[in-house]
Amino acid sequence: MAFEPKSAEIELKYTKTQNTETIPVVMTLTSNDGAISRVISVSANPFIESVVPSAGNAQIDGKLCVKVLVERVEGGFSCLEGINNFTVHLMNKDINIDSEIFATAKLLSVNSVQASEQAVTFTSNILVKPIMLASEKIKYIAELPLAQQKKDIIEYTDVVAGTAQDFDLNLELDLPSSISKILCVESKVVLSKAEAGNDLVVLHGENYTNMIYLTADEQPKLKSQKYVQEFNHELLANNITTADVVTATLQNAVTQYELQGELSSTKGTILLKNQLKANIFVRQNKSYEAVVDAFCPNYLLNNEYSSFVSQKLLSSDLNFEKIDGSIVLGEDSPRIDKVLAVCAGNVVVKSSEISDDGIKIAGALNCNIIYVLDDDNASTQSVFAEVPFNINLKKNGINDDNSYKLNIVAKEIEARNKKSKEIDILAELAIETTILNNVTEANLQAVTLGDKRTQNASAMGVYIVSQAQDLWEVSKALAVPSELIMEQNPDLQFPITSPQRLIIYREKHL
Repeated sequence: MAFEPKSAEIELKYTKTQNTETIPVVMTLTSNDGAISRVISVSANPFIESVVPSAGNAQIDGKLCVKVLVERVEGGFSCLEGINNFTVHLMNKDINIDSEIFATAKLLSVNSVQASEQAVTFTSNILVKPIMLASEKIKYIAELPLAQQKKDIIEYTDVVAGTAQDFDLNLELDLPSSISKILCVESKVVLSKAEAGNDLVVLHGENYTNMIYLTADEQPKLKSQKYVQEFNHELLANNITTADVVTATLQNAVTQYELQGELSSTKGTILLKNQLKANIFVRQNKSYEAVVDAFCPNYLLNNEYSSFVSQKLLSSDLNFEKIDGSIVLGEDSPRIDKVLAVCAGNVVVKSSEISDDGIKIAGALNCNIIYVLDDDNASTQSVFAEVPFNINLKKNGINDDNSYKLNIVAKEIEARNKKSKEIDILAELAIETTILNNVTEANLQAVTLGDKRTQNASAMGVYIVSQAQDLWEVSKALAVPSELIMEQNPDLQFPITSPQRLIIYREKHL
């Protein structure tokens, strides 16, 4: 008996997260503007510059942009800026020279801050997350001659493109009145949505900027000003249509600024140039018709099944959550007169998990608070504050089969001295979430012919079909073609809702 199943093959492409790496980066900044009295705040922003794959490994190169606010011995403030390189070596036997690998970097903590007269040294701990575009060949049965076959449409999602693009996001902000000097400008961009257009990708999000400056008074005061601006930015992407699904991650690289107008004038503006890098993945929803089950009336079949996981984008959005906390100064600390400024905060996610109605997130907001003491000299001091938080981010329809990505940035941070030695901290966090639905698809990949079936010798058979069986299940159990069952039992209705009697007449050859 000739039995040759007709098989076919598809190549499934998907994103595969590699092992994360945490690396320390030691940074030293030298002051050219007078001797340093103390460090007020440290801001560090890492980003990935390039990924170069080779046989069995990949080299991930990044940069760390740093801004350190210091007070000088002779009085006044300065901002030290610098950039340092870092490298991560990713080891994986599946990597080859043609592999497409992407990565993002996030600051975890800043430790061991030491200041000398002319330099500041500290260590930044950076978390690097690599993602590789992987492929898997899926074999499936398209036709099974001489067998009863059940066909179905198998749906899956395929990554058709992955790209890392550098681009600039330019914004214009109004300067506050009575300003004499800008010390530093920090800017962070959070993505709320990525959409596919015709030959382009549109990114939507918000830009959060924190500016530390000196007032134009006789005795300049240190203050901070926060800005929030929405943005829409288009990136060229050939052969992409509106039917495609796009996911993206944004990395903040370098922020540069240019002043227009006089600093002391209320009409002055600051032009921001944010250098960004976007990792963009384009997915297409595809399908194919395959045999998902089979049997043969005369022979037993050996069916081999396999399965693969397909990821479909469930949601990608931006949520806002408010947190609060407080910090109490030591007993020996002088009384606080007022808070001057809050330097831009860094959010660290310590754990996250899917709950019954969303995602549980535990982490901490770290920031530097600058305040004035209630003493004769009105001395300026600063304190490092850590605000722990536990957030239950509400997400309908999320379950354990979903995978997710979080990116959290401090949108607003407000600090005020509630008591003489206590500072209350209020903050609003912008939480970017991307949720993917993992769908497991069954697949019949091979069928071989087994032993000959033992044929029933009786001319007629009576069977009781149990409840909740469909026509295919009954046909396979009895090894009888479904057409014959319905021809001989025209009153039978499927699916079966209560036990039914079924009669099969068998043709006899004399």
